Amino acid sequence: MVLGGLAATGPTASTEIFDVTSGSWVSGPSMTYKRVGHTATLLMDGTVLVTGGDSAMGTTATAELLDLTAGASIQLPSMSFARSAHAAILLSNGNVLVTGGTDWVSGTWYQAEMYDAAQHKWLPAGSMAKARVSFTLQMLSDGSVLAIGGDSSATSEKYSPGSNSWSGLASMTSKRYSSSSIKLDSGRIFVAGGTIDGTPTKSSETYDPPTNQWTRADDMAVQRASFSLAGLSNGLVMAAGSYSSLGTTSSVEVYSASNNTWWSAPSMARSRGAHGFAVAESGRAVYVIGGWSGTALTATVERFSMVSVSVPDYCEPIDLVPLVLLATELPGHSVNGFIAKLYAAQGEFDTGDIATCLNIMNGFYNALRGFTQSGHMTVEHSNVIYAGYVSVVTCLGGTPQPSIETNP
Repeated sequence: MVLGGLAATGPTASTEIFDVTSGSWVSGPSMTYKRVGHTATLLMDGTVLVTGGDSAMGTTATAELLDLTAGASIQLPSMSFARSAHAAILLSNGNVLVTGGTDWVSGTWYQAEMYDAAQHKWLPAGSMAKARVSFTLQMLSDGSVLAIGGDSSATSEKYSPGSNSWSGLASMTSKRYSSSSIKLDSGRIFVAGGTIDGTPTKSSETYDPPTNQWTRADDMAVQRASFSLAGLSNGLVMAAGSYSSLGTTSSVEVYSASNNTWWSAPSMARSRGAHGFAVAESGRAVYVIGGWSGTALTATVERFSMVSVSVPDYCEPIDLVPLVLLATELPGHSVNGFIAKLYAAQGEFDTGDIATCLNIMNGFYNALRGFTQSGHMTVEHSNVIYAGYVSVVTCLGGTPQPSIETNP
């Protein structure tokens, strides 16, 4: 379901529902208010809570409940603050935490409030240590909620439903606005992109709840802000599009948390950012919806399928430790050049230049063959290193050279 947003004529109150089976869109119940910059949260009873946002009249504190079965909107009591670019999340008890945002006039909010789904009323939910806008919330495994970025520093903090209070946590490695985050299968929180002092970033990082630590992760190939980050059923994470001072992009890339590696995936047909997205088909597909495309809004929709991604069998391309240890047994200074090839190949892999990495590994093979055939390396050691070479080249999609003959 897609609700509101910015249409060609301005904010809209319309909603649409997409049927994955038939591949068609139908109109849903209209909201009472036109909204952009709002939140929409699916409740446990199948209704949808809509809060805040902007319209032609300014930022609103209004809230409403969309009943899809009845095809109607039910007006709710207003929140305590007019909020736009805020965040909301469904708690395990069925209530909804809403926090942060701004009214673009008075400032940015640090106050939080909670929608009581049983009594249809708003309750105070403490205050964050930092005022936040254009940030994200993620549920942790213990039922608490992590607020990520959206402030003038690089902080994160946690809301505990049991005590109805907030507590500070470790700072991120980078401050971020308009980033995207996701909970990984491991329970860790992964955040990527966003803007740092107005400039979009390629960086990503991971939060580990037990140790309360943020750790820098592999950089994306593209600077991204106001984009989608979605989890796929095989544990991979997809990043698509961007909308920032650099414009929009159609690029897509995929991240493997187990290998801490990003790689390119097929691009979208259209450049877009600030779009909607939905994970569907049990995590086998992501639908990318609307957004800003180049110089105009778009109503187009694209489906990203795992089948379209050629997922390489990623591994560490060079196990440097055993190879270097074996190489140090070579006589004379020839070992220096041998080891240098390993480090050079590793460096090219780290920068994503697979072709150059493969060329260096072919040179490594030639050196290995020369040492073996000249008797400067035992056949046993040669076979171990050759097996490592084959694993590396195969992993990178190349064709290994034939096994080494001991006779010249």
